[in-house]
Amino acid sequence: MLTSDFIQAAAHAAGFDACGVAPLAKLPEDVLRSFCEWLQHGHHAGMRYMERHLQKRADPRLLLKGGARTAVVALVSYKPLRRQPPHLPQVSCYAYGQDYHEALKQKLRNLLAALQAEHPALQGRPFVDTAPLQERYLAVEAGLGWLGKNGMLTGKELGSYTFIGTLLLSDEVKGNAQPQKNRCGSCTRCMDACPTKAILDNGRVNSRRCLSYRTIERYANPLQDGEESEESMVKDEKTGVPSYIFGCDICQEVCPWNRRAKVVAHAEMQMLPQLLTLTAEDWLAMSDDDFEKIFGQSPIRRATLQGMKENVRATIRLP
Repeated sequence: MLTSDFIQAAAHAAGFDACGVAPLAKLPEDVLRSFCEWLQHGHHAGMRYMERHLQKRADPRLLLKGGARTAVVALVSYKPLRRQPPHLPQVSCYAYGQDYHEALKQKLRNLLAALQAEHPALQGRPFVDTAPLQERYLAVEAGLGWLGKNGMLTGKELGSYTFIGTLLLSDEVKGNAQPQKNRCGSCTRCMDACPTKAILDNGRVNSRRCLSYRTIERYANPLQDGEESEESMVKDEKTGVPSYIFGCDICQEVCPWNRRAKVVAHAEMQMLPQLLTLTAEDWLAMSDDDFEKIFGQSPIRRATLQGMKENVRATIRLP
């Protein structure tokens, strides 16, 4: 029988910084209800894909043919070794390096291969952000941290600067972890620091207000005609906000757990050298060929060059 100790050792060998295991079942009613209320209030903005496959989201066992019994949740840290100079247009540090989706999925494939080498009949399926799966909830169940007030998985060692990869397995595992205590306490620094008041309660975020949605997701998942936009609120309330043109790290930067979090150097997560020098003028003058050459393997590609230029114009005051 598979054991959590064996899986964790294999996960570290595959390049993960932390790993936990949780048995699979239907989502608790309160967790599913909170998610559905978030949808009903339109807080997912234009991200319509969040509305799909609700049955599978409610019961993750359905995501593996024949039924999944166990979730292996593994983390990779992206806390940066260094930051962009503050006078430059800022990019969220999760996008400093390569696109994490494929990097993590390959690590999960390697992990599954290692497990199948010892248990040939084992079936598994890797997921990284692209399925109707409550990954942060499963990470909490796997003992990897707690859900912060900003909705981010937060842990004592790695803080919230972590990518989450999930491997669903067909077999039960001996030695499942216990969830950690939520250690946010009465702290509200993330909520207080959010320049657009996007952080609501119980780990929920109004994406219509969130700078990450405004600078990334709205280009791939725009609001539909007739839907109410809160863009004016973002513009009115962002006085003094660092000049983020892709994503936003403000709620993470003020978190005490992130100040204590260790830095783990992963080559694929290290900063593209161009991000140390690109000015607003450089972004606006950038050609399609240069954008593809620099950011072809970067999460920044999701916003498109046209979107990035729009972000620069909306965010940076040019002379």
